Amino acid sequence: MANDLASHNKIIETSGNFRDYLIPLDHPRLHPSDRGARTHSKEVLSNESIFLVPVARGWLENYKKPYHGFTTDGNVRPDIWHADNSAKGSTAEMVKAAEAVIEAASEDELDAIRYPVNAKEWRSWSNPEVIIVDSGVRLEDMSSSLREAVHNLLKASLSPEGYEKIWTAMLTNAFLGELTTLRNVLTADSYHFCLFGEPSEDGPWGFNLFGHHLCLNVFSLKGEVVIGPFFVGAEPNVIDEGPEKGRQVLVKEEAAGLAFMRSLSPDQQRKATIKGDINDIDGSTMERGCWNPADLRGLGGAHQDNRVVPCAGIAGSELDAGQRKDLLGIVGIFSEILPAASKELFLKRVEKYIEETYFAWIGPVDDKTPFYYRVHSPIVMDEFDHHNGVWLANALPKKYHIHTIQRLPNRGDYGTALYDEWRERNGVTDSKKL
Repeated sequence: MANDLASHNKIIETSGNFRDYLIPLDHPRLHPSDRGARTHSKEVLSNESIFLVPVARGWLENYKKPYHGFTTDGNVRPDIWHADNSAKGSTAEMVKAAEAVIEAASEDELDAIRYPVNAKEWRSWSNPEVIIVDSGVRLEDMSSSLREAVHNLLKASLSPEGYEKIWTAMLTNAFLGELTTLRNVLTADSYHFCLFGEPSEDGPWGFNLFGHHLCLNVFSLKGEVVIGPFFVGAEPNVIDEGPEKGRQVLVKEEAAGLAFMRSLSPDQQRKATIKGDINDIDGSTMERGCWNPADLRGLGGAHQDNRVVPCAGIAGSELDAGQRKDLLGIVGIFSEILPAASKELFLKRVEKYIEETYFAWIGPVDDKTPFYYRVHSPIVMDEFDHHNGVWLANALPKKYHIHTIQRLPNRGDYGTALYDEWRERNGVTDSKKL
């Protein structure tokens, strides 16, 4: 069964087809199948035998701590993030869409979704189907008009490709609900929404959306649109039947990482490869502190806002010009959710530190085997990881269960560095902080 901590080197699984690992519909995990998300969450979090419980306990402890920022050594590097006066993000369209959200919400819904721009609830996100911090309002609990307004805000804030990726992640979650018959737990509306600050073309504000396999944190300030951290995942990452048949997600990220690793020379591949076995399901092959049963090899997941992650692998300074361009291209694929002008500005920021940008890899280099990779610089950390089953029964990682994460180190997450700079320039003193 999924997440069995049996020794990974004794497990043999040959199929890469997710349908060969469907949990039998009479299995106790899938019953009662009509339970709702909150009942499901309460039951899971009260069962100490479930792997998520101690992980969630640690997440909540992290959530209590003041925000510092994601760093390589515990120290935030100064002068990394500065507002760009030439930024031309879609802030006017975003403000109009956010105002429509406010207009569509009832008084009770407004009380639940609205927070100060510096509220701690920015950091309340997590990616399991289990509700860890119950902030905002879930899409499934909204009126249809408010839910539509939230989707319109997403469309105004993301690129067309970005919205399509997010929508596909939502639909694959609903598809998983059909596969498991957990149609009230795993849906296209299993996501919390929070609105921070007062929507404005000139002032700081933003929103987040989070739930199973999807978490977005969108910050806006005077033409700047910053999205991070964000998480997009899927199990499985392809819909093979029904009205949405043919949809798939995260295939470009997978292909780009593998192609880049293949483009490296044997010596460069050795430098890029870090310690770990891609089939490790208990952390025994990983460096201490670099594995947990929820994130596996991922280091930038939920409630890791203050994590210290040293750069590892091969540095951009050891790559030729073409390879550095391809490395930047991977970041570009992750960042396709940004509107065009915001993406262009973000990639300029990343390119400025391209020689300090590292690429790390775990796993064989072939078409069939799962893998993990990480791109890490002072501006960004992108992670791609193939996972073992949670709602499918494969004990070993498979290519159809994917987690991707983007972090913005040095207080870039949640637009905090830009917000700090704005506060200082405008003499704003916060009563409370992230």
